[in-house]
Amino acid sequence: MLRICLDCGMEVPLCHPECPKCDARLSTQSDGSVLHLDIAHHGETVAMAMSLLQQALEEAVQTPAQALRVVVGGGRIRDEVEAYLAYLQHSGELVGYGQEAGNRGAFILVLKP
Repeated sequence: MLRICLDCGMEVPLCHPECPKCDARLSTQSDGSVLHLDIAHHGETVAMAMSLLQQALEEAVQTPAQALRVVVGGGRIRDEVEAYLAYLQHSGELVGYGQEAGNRGAFILVLKP
């Protein structure tokens, strides 16, 4: 699988942290887009929702997206996700996160600086 360097346009394998052509750090490149994920409205259990979130985060960091919007609802899934996001931010694996303005049932996760 390949990704495109946003600085020079070269196709680079996902395993390369930097572009071999222009030396740009690929993990920090962003096109400003926001990915969307709903993990609470299709009958997911807490365990299923957490698994979906972890998988989405792994995939999202490989894209040029700047953020991930996660719809979590207002119940147990929300509480578990918020605790997990706090852990990820504290450990440095996530730049930041916050509740979506005016929507208690969604978080915006900042993936790239």
